[in-house]
Amino acid sequence: MENSVTAVEAPPVVIRRKRREVPRVKVYSRHTSLCKLTKDTKTACNCPKSLVFWRDGKLHRVSAETNDRHAAEQKARELENNFAAAAKGEPTTSPIKSESFLIGDLVAAFVAKKNGDDVKKATVRQWKFELTNFAQFLQRRGLINIGDVRPDDVQAWRDGLEGAAAGRRKRVLFIVAFFQYCVDFNKLAKSPAIKSQLKVKRSATQAPKALDNTQFSTLLAALPLLNGRTDDADRAKLKSLAILMRMSGLALKDAVCVERDIFERMPNGKFRMYLRRAKTGKAVNNYLSAETMAAVLKGANTSGRYLFIPALPTAENEVKNLVEWFGGRFAKLAEQADITDENGEQIKAGSHSFGRHSFVLMCLNADMPTHDIATLIGDTPSVVEQHYSTWIASRAARLEQRMMSVIDSNPCQW
Repeated sequence: MENSVTAVEAPPVVIRRKRREVPRVKVYSRHTSLCKLTKDTKTACNCPKSLVFWRDGKLHRVSAETNDRHAAEQKARELENNFAAAAKGEPTTSPIKSESFLIGDLVAAFVAKKNGDDVKKATVRQWKFELTNFAQFLQRRGLINIGDVRPDDVQAWRDGLEGAAAGRRKRVLFIVAFFQYCVDFNKLAKSPAIKSQLKVKRSATQAPKALDNTQFSTLLAALPLLNGRTDDADRAKLKSLAILMRMSGLALKDAVCVERDIFERMPNGKFRMYLRRAKTGKAVNNYLSAETMAAVLKGANTSGRYLFIPALPTAENEVKNLVEWFGGRFAKLAEQADITDENGEQIKAGSHSFGRHSFVLMCLNADMPTHDIATLIGDTPSVVEQHYSTWIASRAARLEQRMMSVIDSNPCQW
């Protein structure tokens, strides 16, 4: 009996490409519908060009910011040279040592450090988003190494920012902090992000919106219009929360998470409240009348540590979602109320409008000094003056009336 030998098939040969130490940058076209060419590798046209390269197993595609093939190819060669310099450890134009550092690697290291520190996860995600966009902006300018970034590059990025002034200022501070990290950890000799040259001016046209007593009553009257998932208990809670914010100036998160024991009954029947703001940690010292406190308690929880929530979530995202639910209900309420200003234009009344802003305007109209208002709402006098200085002009009518009385009571003959 012959021994049978089973043939074993050899495993298929897998050819693995060796990862390039220096990525090869290619120019591609993003053809428009009017272009006769269809393949993106064909670049002899006037369509927008992009730079494509593989790095760390990922495909990167960035805009060349040009329609000219030759200009795009020049940028591609510059990117390859920068990659090559970083791979060889050649010095950049402003080196600390003989090494050069890739911007993308430093962004990843910076975000990892923030993630390891005691920083909120939502903030870390925002750091990563903004710095990644900034790194892509520099890539489109042909900048890969951190030492090649100049103040003009950061200035150009700042000038291209869009959106509200507060948001643009925050994004600038992110970049300033990133470059300071590079300096502190010996990746750069000097930061190209000069804070004094990157200031974003505050908008002179934006002014906080506040509601008067009539407009606030209109807002509360629209509560029955909230339907869907909002039940009677929710509407009662929203009314009590709105009254508390209106009469105390508390921000939305502080009001939603307010604890029962921060309210202390005084001998005269009124209530003293003391807490620290969640945003800044500054102390809030304020007072409520007995009638206001009764209205707040009417829709609040009948028992428990917190007035408007069953318990404070331990996860940051859960707290954020909880606060955003109330904010979304108030935004919907403002739409249903359809409140208009003196010009007949609709007021987009957010929680700050009928709460913090309206409280400050009420105090200013009562001739209360700004430093006293700052103590009541947990802010600094400079912040109150800066945000609400335009409202101080609302005293002009009373000032004129009082001055007319002084003139009439002091007749002079010349």
